[in-house]
Amino acid sequence: MIWYHNPHECYTSKSAYSWLLLKDMGYGPHRFLWKALWKLDTLPKIRVFTWRVGHEILPMNSKTASIRQGFEKGCPRCGAKTETVLHALKDCPNSRAVLSIGRWSRSFISKNYDHCADWLEDMMRVLDKRAMADLLTTLWNCWNNRNNFIFRGKEEEAKQI
Repeated sequence: MIWYHNPHECYTSKSAYSWLLLKDMGYGPHRFLWKALWKLDTLPKIRVFTWRVGHEILPMNSKTASIRQGFEKGCPRCGAKTETVLHALKDCPNSRAVLSIGRWSRSFISKNYDHCADWLEDMMRVLDKRAMADLLTTLWNCWNNRNNFIFRGKEEEAKQI
């Protein structure tokens, strides 16, 4: 018998535990995305941000509302019912305007996804490395613009972002 989930091809409880953790984190189905992400020529903070986006662990209102009673889970910028990572970076009218000005393909902006990792992986398959790095930088700037609106009360126009 061979265990394919470690380099030595033999089963250990540690290798099974590691395999289960990686599978649970989404590493298995999105292996292409994570390998390509860390090789992109972009700032390390943008790669870490993208990893957080892909795992949907950014502090969003919907996530905070699930932990803290009485917290509003809607989008503070557009008033949508629920603010998720996908909504904040792709579906919110402010972010959509930024992506449209950047001439990103409308098919990828308007297509519906259940998870951020699926959206990023679709984009990674179509875009070259430089364009993908530019997209991730644009998403990082959209995130900063969202945070500036929430914490400082000011938001930049889509053209400036």
